[in-house]
Amino acid sequence: VIEEKKEEDEDKVFQKVEVEAAYDGDWKRFLERNLSGDVATENGAPTGNYTVVVQFIVDKEGNVSNVEATTSHGYGMEAEAVRVIKKAPKWKPAQQNGRTVKAYRRQPITFQVIEE
Repeated sequence: VIEEKKEEDEDKVFQKVEVEAAYDGDWKRFLERNLSGDVATENGAPTGNYTVVVQFIVDKEGNVSNVEATTSHGYGMEAEAVRVIKKAPKWKPAQQNGRTVKAYRRQPITFQVIEE
């Protein structure tokens, strides 16, 4: 019975894990260097702060997949956030019960549109 449970977990994507998947390096710097922060302004977004949330999976090998925005502010912000996260290099995979597992990650990214 225990063997069946383990096989079942092989392809499971975990929402909560003991050790979260982690970017090997400076994630904030990666985002800052690769995101076009002007996308909202260029697409006519009104003045304000917009927090886009992107959800993705980090698999057992550290690959990023299933990248999708869970917000819909528009003005190209979600598309830009998804584009950048899709090009991220490998991560350190999540751990559960001492095993490497697939797990969801959520990344908020705030775009700021200021009046000129």
